[in-house]
Amino acid sequence: MVIKSTARTATVSALALALAAAPAVAQEACKSVTLKNPAVKLDEIYRTAETHAKAWKPDVVPARMSNTILGPLKPDGSSEAWTISFFSASANAHVAVNTFRGGLNCWAQAGGAGRLPDLKPGFVVDGSKLYEIARQHGDKFLADGYFVQIGTPAAPSNRHATWNIQFSKADGKTAPILIIVDANTGKVEQVLRN
Repeated sequence: MVIKSTARTATVSALALALAAAPAVAQEACKSVTLKNPAVKLDEIYRTAETHAKAWKPDVVPARMSNTILGPLKPDGSSEAWTISFFSASANAHVAVNTFRGGLNCWAQAGGAGRLPDLKPGFVVDGSKLYEIARQHGDKFLADGYFVQIGTPAAPSNRHATWNIQFSKADGKTAPILIIVDANTGKVEQVLRN
């Protein structure tokens, strides 16, 4: 009797452990929609994403914003491929609002969203300004066929929020330059060159 019970307990425990270790499954957080224009400006997509995220969980804060290699930043500050992520402390979960060539979807997943940038009210979401900064410091890369990618990391020590601007090609090659812009003021902090 004891052996069967121990074996059953071990089996149930192993199954519970396997399920607990399994990666969390993302769940749809908003209905997919088709956008009026596939190329959406940064300020517009941020407002749209924030609306969807707050409908999911009202306490969300921005976690990450970036365009992807499939949607280069254009001079007017638009892209066809954005990922805007938010974190909800009350749910201990994050939601990603993604666009790609005219489609928008939202997916939520349990767990943290990494280091959250210290974004202040009114932080910079002017994509054309960020493109202009990229052009000022990297026009030779643009002329050589590179395109602009932007993203908002948070500094490890104090969560200082920046826009990191880099230049990439479709094959994944990146230019030897990184422009770091204060995400709250829009001022260039550093231009790093290899």
